[in-house]
Amino acid sequence: MKKVLDMSDEEILKEAHQLRVAFGLKRTIRYASKRDLAAHNESVAEHVFGLIFLAQYFLLHEPIGPTLDAGKLSRILLFHDFGEIKYGDAVTYHKTKEHEEREKEAAKEIFALLPPSLQRVGFDAWHEYEEHLSPEALFANALDKIEPLFELLDPVNEQSIKRLKVTLEMHLGNKVKAAKNYPIMMRFVDVLTKDMVERSVFYEA
Repeated sequence: MKKVLDMSDEEILKEAHQLRVAFGLKRTIRYASKRDLAAHNESVAEHVFGLIFLAQYFLLHEPIGPTLDAGKLSRILLFHDFGEIKYGDAVTYHKTKEHEEREKEAAKEIFALLPPSLQRVGFDAWHEYEEHLSPEALFANALDKIEPLFELLDPVNEQSIKRLKVTLEMHLGNKVKAAKNYPIMMRFVDVLTKDMVERSVFYEA
């Protein structure tokens, strides 16, 4: 199997599209209901699925992968956004300190509502992520920042970039900061961003 860092840009793009196949499950609606696929929409649960799936790939390919506790990583990814249950998700680029503080208080309330056996487990995983307390938490944060590359690798979904006025600089800012120590993730950031620039996907002020 060819190493990711030895792949050409075209092979990386192909790999990204292949990874995105599993994202189809995010649009598989239960109970015989339908969703309007003409507009981009996604639940936090769907985002978490994307993260847990991508973790399986990057754990295999990142040099640090074998040293990480995959079970802990999955727990962190599962619980990391529970603070959004009460007030909803604030778009990363528009998130303020007020949003962050409100989410922290909400997280305490939400975890207190879980079955007793999960309250501490969930809160500890959430806290570990928030404070970047472990290699797994840092890896989870990097995954969280690059996951939108795959979510938006779709003609309908990518329209949200201009709708939310996301510039190339905004796009790169949080991704590079979080993923800079992970060469495989950065390879995907570089290639997919280059593809997006060539297709004029970003908002230009």
